[in-house]
Amino acid sequence: MILYQWRGRYSNFGDELNTVLWPRLLPDFFDSDPTIQFLGIGSVLDRRHSARAIKLVAGSGYGGYERKPTLDDQWIIHWVRGPRTAAMLGLPPTLGLGDPAVLVPRTLGLPVTSGIDIGFMPHFESATWGAWQLVADAAGMRLIDPRAPPETILRAIGGCRLLLSEALHGVIVADAMRVPWVAVQPLARVHRAKWWDWADTMQLYPRFHLLPASTPAEWAATGVLQSFHATRAWLDRQEQRLQKITSGRLIDRAIRALRQAANAASQLSADSALDRCQSRMLDAVHAMRVHPLRGARMQRIDRVASIMLANEQ
Repeated sequence: MILYQWRGRYSNFGDELNTVLWPRLLPDFFDSDPTIQFLGIGSVLDRRHSARAIKLVAGSGYGGYERKPTLDDQWIIHWVRGPRTAAMLGLPPTLGLGDPAVLVPRTLGLPVTSGIDIGFMPHFESATWGAWQLVADAAGMRLIDPRAPPETILRAIGGCRLLLSEALHGVIVADAMRVPWVAVQPLARVHRAKWWDWADTMQLYPRFHLLPASTPAEWAATGVLQSFHATRAWLDRQEQRLQKITSGRLIDRAIRALRQAANAASQLSADSALDRCQSRMLDAVHAMRVHPLRGARMQRIDRVASIMLANEQ
């Protein structure tokens, strides 16, 4: 069984968390056999996966990036990210337990610290196209780059007394580490719906704050133009040239907006909600460790078991 994670041109904190969480929660669970894929953190429940492979799902979500999958007997659903993903895929709402990233601090034994920094984590696309290091420096904040190694990011979040984040998993992990946070609405509309999937499981209503694009390239890459394949391809080809184009007016506006967001009332889930969410998922992890092939939509256990037995021989 391989541990699947999405990887693009740049690494992304939420997806990279798979590499630090699951090997600790499920030691000796994974190998290099592609006939069975493990889908954990990320909006990866769609048609990108091989129809022939068995897909074992533990907390993934549907993000709308590709077409919805047909959940046939090749899918084993232990739980999904939230009730909205469950509804989208025609699953019982009881399977919407939460995003596995809330287990990261508890699994890794990260201490709850009282940091001193105000941190800002942009979405990895904004970090790629924008001038957010310059903006954060001018606003007196610590930029936390979502493309950095996950261990580096976890330490940075732990050093914050407040985190502003356009990246969903920045907020999820900060909330689990008990670091107050301010939600920044993703510039790209396609990244917004998944926030509510997680928030429903934590009994939260995120109060989003708006930040403008900090460069012309970021405006083009995260706005309506990114909806068109030809435009995205052109942007990718012109990336280095476009990143050199800056606008003092856009940067000044972004600095003012970031400072204003830092003065907004922060949010944090209730301790009881976090504990309930973590406990339910840990119970599901235990059940999956004992009986990995017993999940919703699984109708041909004998066939999957024979595949795993053959791979062990």
